[in-house]
Amino acid sequence: MPRSVTEAKALRQRAILKLADLVEIRLDRLEGSNELELINTERKTQTIATIRQGIQGGLFKGQEEERFETLMRAAKSGFNYVDIEDSTQHLDDRIEALRSLGSKVIVSHHNLASTPPVADLRKILKRISKHRPDIIKIVTTATSTQDNLTILNFLHNAVRDHKIVSFAMGEKGKISRITSPIFGAYFTIASLEDGAETAQGQLTIDDLRRVYGVIGLN
Repeated sequence: MPRSVTEAKALRQRAILKLADLVEIRLDRLEGSNELELINTERKTQTIATIRQGIQGGLFKGQEEERFETLMRAAKSGFNYVDIEDSTQHLDDRIEALRSLGSKVIVSHHNLASTPPVADLRKILKRISKHRPDIIKIVTTATSTQDNLTILNFLHNAVRDHKIVSFAMGEKGKISRITSPIFGAYFTIASLEDGAETAQGQLTIDDLRRVYGVIGLN
């Protein structure tokens, strides 16, 4: 979660050097958002703009309109994707506005307390799919190792009809973070390095690549 555009650009470049396929820039505490175009001066690797409020596990403390205006600037400045929560008011209008500026839209749902049953996850998927986002992201929290099986079972069926990202956060959810792409997830998320995690249970990109190397998925 960089504090300045200069820091964001430097972190993005480090992620590129680590061969990241996508780079998510968390704008929760960024200052100087009027200069977001400086982050994307080099376009080899696609970028995702995200701002999370406290209720969604983030650090942004401003007003909702301020948050959305920053996401609009991100779309205008060349971010390939903008991530917006399914709880956002006037969601269809927000999606249309972001697309009009050239970004694809990820609509995300986060459960910070638990992993609901598969039937409940399917209801969330059905609700979000009505908004026709480019990617659906449904992330839960693992309170047991069994929750990995729940989210992966849900994902395995969901990918038949949707471009989706889904895994469980938390230390007990690491299995789903690692294996979700095997079950068809569009991507998973890793941190740049130890101490740079933006959510519990994230592996570093180096650790994730080592795991994939061991199981033959490089």
